[in-house]
Amino acid sequence: LGGRAMEIVQAAGELARYMTNALDSSPGKPVLIDKYLAGVEVEVDAICDGESVLIPGIMEHIERAGVHSGDSMAVYPPRTLTGEQREAIVDYTTRMAFALEVQGLMNVQFVIAPEAEPSGPGVFVIEVNPRASRTVPFISKVTGVPMVPLAVNVMLGRSLHDQDYEGGLWPEGQLVAVKAPVFSM
Repeated sequence: LGGRAMEIVQAAGELARYMTNALDSSPGKPVLIDKYLAGVEVEVDAICDGESVLIPGIMEHIERAGVHSGDSMAVYPPRTLTGEQREAIVDYTTRMAFALEVQGLMNVQFVIAPEAEPSGPGVFVIEVNPRASRTVPFISKVTGVPMVPLAVNVMLGRSLHDQDYEGGLWPEGQLVAVKAPVFSM
């Protein structure tokens, strides 16, 4: 593709031209197509022990979807999610944790775009990472859930239940907290 591996297209004709060029220049190679969904980005950190998944809280990004989570601000608890969207986030997170056989921490980023799924909650997975994220200290502090010790104990073979924690979404308290990036410049 003449050094251009990625292109943003706005119309069907542009996509057809790009695909023709991509397939001609790299026959048999896969082509990844992403679609930007305008909406609200939300993020969860979770702990899975193979039997249950604990989600201490859902964080709602303040900037538009697509701003890197390390560069964005987020608020806990989320301010605009419906009950159906919260339930979908918990369900999707739980199912992914089990499917990935996570034993410890996991981070999931979602976009809420109801217009893209008019008959459903409009909750889409952006990415899932079976590891700790930079938001673990924040959500741990604002919820009081000791995520790192819980996850370490899970990795050492102790279930969440054995540590007096159950799966599901941790109840929200009265505290409203905002995570903000700090830049050195």
